[in-house]
Amino acid sequence: VVTCKQPRVENGKLLSGYQPDYSFGDTVVFDCNLHYSLSGSEASTCRDNGLWEPPPPLCQRSSCDDPPDVRNALKTRLAGNLFPVNTVVTYECQQGHQFRGGQTAWNISCLQGFVWSEVPPPCQRISCPDPHIPNGGPLHPWQVKEVYESGDRLEVACSEGFAFKGPGSSVTLRCGRDGEWNPAVPECIPELHCPKPDVPHGKEVYKSSRDYSVGTRVRLACEEGFALRGSESITCGADLSWEPVVPFCDKACGPPPQIAFGQHSGRGGREFSYGSKVTYSCAEGLSLVGDESLYCTSDDGKSLEWSGPAPECRAVRCPKPVVRRGRMSPRVFTFPYGLLLHFSCEEGFRLRGAAQSQCLADGTWDPPVPTCQPVQCSRLARQDDVVINFNKMWYEVNETVTFHCRHGGHLEAPSKTTCSADGTWTPPPTCRKSEVCERVLQYKAAFQCGMPLSELKTQLEVKKLLLEIQKLEKEL
Repeated sequence: VVTCKQPRVENGKLLSGYQPDYSFGDTVVFDCNLHYSLSGSEASTCRDNGLWEPPPPLCQRSSCDDPPDVRNALKTRLAGNLFPVNTVVTYECQQGHQFRGGQTAWNISCLQGFVWSEVPPPCQRISCPDPHIPNGGPLHPWQVKEVYESGDRLEVACSEGFAFKGPGSSVTLRCGRDGEWNPAVPECIPELHCPKPDVPHGKEVYKSSRDYSVGTRVRLACEEGFALRGSESITCGADLSWEPVVPFCDKACGPPPQIAFGQHSGRGGREFSYGSKVTYSCAEGLSLVGDESLYCTSDDGKSLEWSGPAPECRAVRCPKPVVRRGRMSPRVFTFPYGLLLHFSCEEGFRLRGAAQSQCLADGTWDPPVPTCQPVQCSRLARQDDVVINFNKMWYEVNETVTFHCRHGGHLEAPSKTTCSADGTWTPPPTCRKSEVCERVLQYKAAFQCGMPLSELKTQLEVKKLLLEIQKLEKEL
């Protein structure tokens, strides 16, 4: 029996026909490993002479191995997994990285010996230079690094006495993908200052910065016994002046006196400036006795003190005023200290006493509560031309009396007059004189008063002319 040895191909393998023993007529098929190419026939048959015909092929190198991996880089422009001689592979760094020398791409090629021309260096994270800031530096030590890579942040500030050109006391820098700081590293320049606030008898209780640079806020307060006039908070403006203007400390009154069972409007205050007013009030049901308000004032123009002693809170209640046949206003049901009432009487009655009264601190009314007395008409004095039949000194409302008018010694028909609710006689008991008598009496009085005869004569002529005109008017 003819047999053939198992065929072997270096850098290759059998694709089919593999078996432990081969005899005449058996056929096998060959293939090469990756990066190798077949030279010769891909199939061979066992002949009767115990040899393989055609002879097994050769697997010859035809490609470089896979290009090496490079840290933080990607391979581009790959066309399959075979890399014949002169094949070029390009590496590009991932975002935020670069090769040494600042390159972002690196090329290698497959040489004649099927080896790569070189192994590219790893891509390194792009770094920013150390931000050197004269008269300034990093604000937070934990942000400081030997190498600042893309994405790192660093907050910087100026040293005391210096400031950035722009606004803000600190700037946060960010290392960009291009290796530059964004924003650009700022410059610290000598800082401009406002003058120290000069406030006699005052002090600073807060300052937003170590000095008085532009934008610094200062809060001021006064020593005990003084009150602040103006704003307690000031800010250094761009023109190097304080905004608003620096306040001053003025002499002040201390806390106003406290009162039992009451309070005042200045609670919580320690100093009260000249002219300040505090108002006192009592607990419900109690009356304030004394001045309701005190003022911070000065008797000598130098020292300050409160305008008087504090009032007191007392349980003061006046008795309810009773005025028969009278009215009071306002209509109330409680009568505390200080209440002022107004009184009036019903028709036909007259107020005897004061029309208003006030409740005093001792619980009495001042002046005393008035009374309402019936209205009366008094007996009238005697008159020459009136005869009145009075038979008593006082008359009640609506009582009437009879009177007569006397003319030329004769009494005319009787008339009546009535006592009115206001204490007067209605109608008034008077008699009219005749016109002639009245004129004679007028002329007599004028003559007795020393009127010149020429003027009296003129009046008489005018009166005569007037009478003639009246006579003509009646005739027409």
